Amino acid sequence: MTEQNGERVRVVLQWLQILDNLEPAFKEKGEFRFRSKVWGDRKNGTKVIQQTQFPEKGYWSISDHPAWNKKDNLDRVVFEGEIDDHLVVEFFGEELDTFSANDELDHYLREFRGSVEAMIGRYAPGEDVPEDTPEDDPESMSNWRICYYIERA
Repeated sequence: MTEQNGERVRVVLQWLQILDNLEPAFKEKGEFRFRSKVWGDRKNGTKVIQQTQFPEKGYWSISDHPAWNKKDNLDRVVFEGEIDDHLVVEFFGEELDTFSANDELDHYLREFRGSVEAMIGRYAPGEDVPEDTPEDDPESMSNWRICYYIERA
């Protein structure tokens, strides 16, 4: 009996939004750097892991003012690979400080188990959480929000 091949998927970050720039009130923008870690387990015991830092160099200056707090149209592929029935998506963010330790944004972690077909979709604030439990929305953290999608590659 031969082992069934997994399916190729792609995880693409669409946008991120800063709700708190973690800076004093007189400073309009924070300097942010992000990274992702996405992995899937294979039935043959191997693990496919991809890590990405963005921006690749330097940082993004982002405000927490509602008119200027979103990095849209990123379309950043953070994972592309073959998985079976397990995928873990993590995002990390930090606001860079010159004279003190950097401020960490809330850690994002979402684990998918089951068929790849069930994983396919868009994951954004309010997309897959009942309206009466917004505090359980993994894509809407206390100081930032993210939106990404999983598609077949």
